[in-house]
Amino acid sequence: MATSADALKIVQSLVRRTASARVTYAALLAYAEKYLARTADEDPSLEDFADNPANFLTAYLVDLEAQGQVVLTYSDGTIAGIVYPRFYIDELEALYDRVEEQPDRPFPGEDSLSTPIPPDQIHPVDVKTDFVRWLARAGTMDVPVVLRLMFPDGINSMLTSSRMLDRTLPKLAVHKLRHYLRSERNAGYMRSKLASIFRQREMAMKDMLSSILTTPDQALKTVFAPTDFTFHFWTQLSSTLIKEYSQKKDKLVEEHGHCQAAYLIGYYNVHNRGVQQRTREREGALRQLENRLRQPPYTYTISDIHGFTDQRGVALTKKYSLDDVNTYVAERVKPADDSSLPRMIRVRAADGREYYLYRDYVPHVTVEHVFAMRRELRDHFVEAWKAALQRHQRPPEMMDEQVFEAAVDARLRESDPLLYTLLNYSLLFLARKEGNLPSDLAAELDELFQPKEQSLRPLPRILNLDRRKLATDAKLLLPFWQAVPIISALVVLLKRVFIGMSEEERISRAERRGRRRKGAAAATASSGRRATTVRYGPDGPGHDGPKHGPEHDPKHEMRGVDRLAGASSSASRRAQVARFKDAVRDLQKEYVHPGSTPERTLGELAERWNPLLDPVAKEHLVEDVNSLARDFLRRMKVSFRLVPPTRDRVNEWADRLCRNDAFAQIRRRDDLKEYLKLYMLTVLSK
Repeated sequence: MATSADALKIVQSLVRRTASARVTYAALLAYAEKYLARTADEDPSLEDFADNPANFLTAYLVDLEAQGQVVLTYSDGTIAGIVYPRFYIDELEALYDRVEEQPDRPFPGEDSLSTPIPPDQIHPVDVKTDFVRWLARAGTMDVPVVLRLMFPDGINSMLTSSRMLDRTLPKLAVHKLRHYLRSERNAGYMRSKLASIFRQREMAMKDMLSSILTTPDQALKTVFAPTDFTFHFWTQLSSTLIKEYSQKKDKLVEEHGHCQAAYLIGYYNVHNRGVQQRTREREGALRQLENRLRQPPYTYTISDIHGFTDQRGVALTKKYSLDDVNTYVAERVKPADDSSLPRMIRVRAADGREYYLYRDYVPHVTVEHVFAMRRELRDHFVEAWKAALQRHQRPPEMMDEQVFEAAVDARLRESDPLLYTLLNYSLLFLARKEGNLPSDLAAELDELFQPKEQSLRPLPRILNLDRRKLATDAKLLLPFWQAVPIISALVVLLKRVFIGMSEEERISRAERRGRRRKGAAAATASSGRRATTVRYGPDGPGHDGPKHGPEHDPKHEMRGVDRLAGASSSASRRAQVARFKDAVRDLQKEYVHPGSTPERTLGELAERWNPLLDPVAKEHLVEDVNSLARDFLRRMKVSFRLVPPTRDRVNEWADRLCRNDAFAQIRRRDDLKEYLKLYMLTVLSK
């Protein structure tokens, strides 16, 4: 099937035949019909185009204009004419071919072309202010354009195209300077001027002048890859030549060419030096990026990586672009083959966040997080079970191993989603195999594996959580009267006698009685099967003490004691919670700006301490800070659940959070501290 590229070939053929960049639509359509009649038999893909050239040609011309290949003119809403700008560029390039053959010919100007270029097809460029900018964008332009280079000091303008800026123009400029130095008078003058500047490098200066005369292509390479000396040499050569002719009013044609070449080489020299310096800065910044990635905590989100700063606190993104960072990361997360890990691991944690860490640090981070979570989860279960026992309850995870494993799994997923994901057999096995680990770290990592199976140990084993030992530790924290079963049962009985059961306990007992009746009916209906019920005696589950009917189930008695021995009633608990929230809100008002709201004040404070410019990275950093604060409060909640915090306590929390390594990149600590105080109070007030 024909495409717009076929229509472009027809346009190019016609403008070459007419030697004009402008053709009418009628002439193009007539030529297209003849062209397609000749070529459709040879190329079957053009048959549809040849059958209906008018409709196809119009659609293709509109497409070519969108691509920048042609310019269309309209009359009464229909296409009247076509301009093919590339025609002028082709003619210019033909003129530059002649200059390359004869360096004494002047650079092309507007009077050099047989066909005048319309003013709207020429882009004026001031060499002193705009030329370097055009050099930077020339390589990214899909469609070349005509440029008019304008010089100061009365030097003639010249025409060129954006496509010739990369190699053709600097090469011809060096040849122009070579033509200038071929005159012994000019060469002697330049040697004497430069000798006073390069007193310590006179031989190197003479070698460069000789290189321009004998091997200009080698001399040109020093313009694109300048050293300190060659950069200084080209700068002094071009400025000295320009000064020689700048005050002269009536310049000869060849003198105009020499000055044009000097200006061009001078700015090419400056541009390439800048590119070289930026490349070095970017490479140095990327090395700093790698150093940061190899520092604790070793795991970073992409927003963390985008927000890295140097030792002076300057954002590294000022020395490289975000595309450079993304390319750097993408190259390292790509594995060399299917059987090995990439240099950098991308981990999607259980909470959905993506972390990046170097392969070498996977064992270290995993073992470090395991150590931290062993203590945290032990404290969590001991405290939770202690509180349950004080209410005369025994949580299912305290009694059943499978339920306990599920509870550990859920708690780890919530408390450390990164570790939850890192505990992957394939990942840890390859990291162990490919890494050169210290013996102590290797031994700790090996403890996570099953000795004879290709899997990891169960989570409770990895985290050193023994259900029975945790239950024992929880019981040791109970008061004496609750720890001894006989005394505990006696207290329950006395409270039952003198206080009775609460309404809530009666409802709960009725529900349990109904469930037991259903279970008994199911057991009777089944053949040869009997339901077993765990009996609770004074010494706990499974004890062969006296049996109890549904009316005297000690488990219900324990729950009744809990409701009577705790806050005395659910109403008083709700009142206590309400007092807690009121106290927090009163304290929260002290941190809110006058006439503002907590949410608005938090936004203002975040703008102060958040240094990032990228809105996505900025939002991610705020969310990271909020998540860390919520995690901190979640761990603290057990100890202050109904005791409202004081101002000093809130200050202490904010100080502890600010000392966290995760906030090392944030320099405005006072604003961050105020933000954390208000945010934690806002969380507690809900």
